[in-house]
Amino acid sequence: MRITQVITDGCDCYPWREVYAWFPVKTISGKRIWMDRVFKRKIWIVWGASFHMEPEVEYATMFELIADNENRYNA
Repeated sequence: MRITQVITDGCDCYPWREVYAWFPVKTISGKRIWMDRVFKRKIWIVWGASFHMEPEVEYATMFELIADNENRYNA
């Protein structure tokens, strides 16, 4: 299935917060990071044309968050 929508400001979504990655996590750019500080948030993913949603957790470094914000506002 393909992802049709990512909901970041809906019910049961959480903003970015700083955590320590004790175990390997995959960031939004695809890098694997562990034993370091990262940012984490909970989002909802909508699959396909139907109304099927699943919760998802995203991780990012500070530099990825800065780059993502710049790309979002310059697009």
